Amino acid sequence: MNKNNFFNEVRDKAAEYYEGKGKVSMHEVDKNNGLKKMGICVTLVGGNCGPTVYLDDFYEEFLKGKSFGSVFNDIIRVIDQHLVGEEVDFSFFSDFDLVCDKICFRLVSSKRNEEKLKGIPHRLMEDLAITYFVSLSAMGIEGSVAVNNEIMKIWDATEENLFEAALDNTPRLYPAEIVPIYDYLEKQGGQSYCPGDVFGYDSYFEGLLVASNEKLTNGASVILYPELLKEVAEHFGSNFYILPSSVHEVIFVKELLSLDEPGTLEDMIKTVNATCVSPEDVLSDSLYYYDRTHENNIKKVEQVRDTMVL
Repeated sequence: MNKNNFFNEVRDKAAEYYEGKGKVSMHEVDKNNGLKKMGICVTLVGGNCGPTVYLDDFYEEFLKGKSFGSVFNDIIRVIDQHLVGEEVDFSFFSDFDLVCDKICFRLVSSKRNEEKLKGIPHRLMEDLAITYFVSLSAMGIEGSVAVNNEIMKIWDATEENLFEAALDNTPRLYPAEIVPIYDYLEKQGGQSYCPGDVFGYDSYFEGLLVASNEKLTNGASVILYPELLKEVAEHFGSNFYILPSSVHEVIFVKELLSLDEPGTLEDMIKTVNATCVSPEDVLSDSLYYYDRTHENNIKKVEQVRDTMVL
């Protein structure tokens, strides 16, 4: 069964399953880094919104030998866990004053999202882009709404308004979490990173910290949180490098580690991105450096003739 046939079969079976209970729709969604995914959405009778579950990963499970029936049951299970039972009042969404305390930011690659950035408010930071979304968690809904130029126009807001709101809201709604890398790897079961041999010997781990947020989603944006990088520098007692592990987390590397030759770290980033991180989650192939003598000073490191250039 090819991918399109799989998607259509899931849609038809889901329509049968939810007949009389909800409406099933299927649509392609633009995701991060220029990727597209097929999503299936179920809106219950009497409701006005529902969860979108992406089918591409389920198709991969099917290709690995899992039966269609088993995969379909997994899809239904995920949908059922996130169904919205009542109509949600979104009237507040057109009023900036009512929505501004829910606006947050995330970090993405500016190069990989060049076309997408043309239609959304953003600001650049080196080769990264800060973009905005409205968190729906305060309404009891797991999800978010991306802010585009049309929405910003309805709000009669500026990008600066969005950034100021997000700078207040994101640390509050998505608190930062910084842990030693071995604790993070143990917690994640090694899924976010390759095994420890990518990072060298255990002796290096003391100078390696992983930073994300408590939800482990779009956690790379914690590097924008006020005072956070300053506190990390105080913890290390030195300047440090920032490795963009993915859009969900970054790695802080103490400058004084013998592992920290910029070329070595840049090679590590490229290796991890190519072999351990899904294309959708890649943030950047660049290495960044935080200089504690300058407040919130993040610069991209470039390796030129074996000399670090900031």
